[in-house]
Amino acid sequence: MEIIYPPLVEQGVAFFSHAPEQVELKAKVYEQFVKQGILTETGNPTQMAIDQGWVIDFYEAEHLSFAEFLSLYPIFKQYDEKRFMQIDGFWEVSIDLKKELIREAGSGLFSYDEQIQIEAYLSERT
Repeated sequence: MEIIYPPLVEQGVAFFSHAPEQVELKAKVYEQFVKQGILTETGNPTQMAIDQGWVIDFYEAEHLSFAEFLSLYPIFKQYDEKRFMQIDGFWEVSIDLKKELIREAGSGLFSYDEQIQIEAYLSERT
């Protein structure tokens, strides 16, 4: 049986270790994050963790201005605003940029924080 850990535990493991999946390490990271009040037992970040800046809440409200969108995802400041369009209240990227992001995310070109932003953005979009 494979245990599926919350995304924040997966990110914690990625931050602390670049080795292949390590079930024991994931369990320890999860346990410590819950114990220290970073995560709830269901894997969601606690308000304290968000307030302290330990966890970034990528909640994207509808109808953000482009400046608000960029403050949530600063990685996109390096791209031309023309590559974005607000659709149904959310900022979407062109298909070409989405393909570029997926390709670059897989090649290790982004810093850890940039990678997290890209993954959070793309996880909300199919």
